[in-house]
Amino acid sequence: MNDKRPSCKTIAKEAGVSRMTVSMALRDHPRVAPETRRRIKEIAIKQGYTPDPNLTQLMRYLRKRDISKEEPVIALLNAKKRPLEEFDRDSLLVRQGAIERAEELGFKTTDFWLNEPGMRIERTIQILETRGIRGIVVLPVEKLRNVFSLPQENFIGVSTCSVAAKLGFNQVHPHFYQAMHTGIQNMAEKGYKRIGFCTTHNEDERSNHLYQCYLGWYQKSLAEATRIPPLAQEEITPDELVAWVKKTRPDIVYSPNVDHYDWLLEAGFDIPGEISFAALAPPTEDYGEIAQVQVGYRKIGATAIDILKTKLANESLGPSDNPAVTLIRGEWIDGESAPGIKPKKRRKKPSSSGKKAVAAA
Repeated sequence: MNDKRPSCKTIAKEAGVSRMTVSMALRDHPRVAPETRRRIKEIAIKQGYTPDPNLTQLMRYLRKRDISKEEPVIALLNAKKRPLEEFDRDSLLVRQGAIERAEELGFKTTDFWLNEPGMRIERTIQILETRGIRGIVVLPVEKLRNVFSLPQENFIGVSTCSVAAKLGFNQVHPHFYQAMHTGIQNMAEKGYKRIGFCTTHNEDERSNHLYQCYLGWYQKSLAEATRIPPLAQEEITPDELVAWVKKTRPDIVYSPNVDHYDWLLEAGFDIPGEISFAALAPPTEDYGEIAQVQVGYRKIGATAIDILKTKLANESLGPSDNPAVTLIRGEWIDGESAPGIKPKKRRKKPSSSGKKAVAAA
């Protein structure tokens, strides 16, 4: 007796088709031939397949929207002044994670640049409504002035950064406070006492100022001599970074910008011999030699799609009175750039008997 619960996977195996084909056949998608649909449904009945309640809700939504002839579309909104080609690496990873997860769930994604030449927000809204697009993922926004407004009663949205909180959509973004804590805690355990943190105003704003919030709390527990004022300004140049390091003499530099690692090497610093370095949530999936707090940016995009799918299935149009925030935690990854500081060995004092022997001699 086979106790394995019937699913799209078991149906696909018996029918000799993909799980996506089974999913489309069970919702009468016209891209699947009628004979194939009939055969798949017969196999589903024979196996005793029972649809997932969430899938049933989603199919009900699709019927109401009268878009059964094509996959539902999710809009990926870019509210930055820059096009996708000039996106930061972390934003591109968020977008890629959203696209990959959407494809797994049977959605299409379409990019919209709100600041495209000749495009206005009103025109974007018109296009979304004309095409019957109700699901929106707002890609990371750098500054508050880039946040836009929508007639939210007509859309369901999830934003992938805390800066876009005023949109009223649910949010998914890094757990900034926890990421900062994880990094400093691991560095402290490795023996680093003088931790120097540097960040630009944009990076600090994107964290809702939680990076410096944690840093300020942590430094209160330190002796005043080991408290290093952070390098926090609009922009940081290589010369300014080097000057700050020479002035404050940190044991380790902690920064969201991995370029700072290269700048220190180019300035002649021996890493980790003379000074150590760790990166805070760098926009990379390659751990390499740099110690870092790694944040799953692809996971942010994928989670946004999961939340949006549920809201679409329940037809939860419009903003929420109390938007939920999903935080993606950071994880410390060891690297050669921050091996730790070995405690100095204490010199043994000569014993009293040894002193007497020397005196007698």
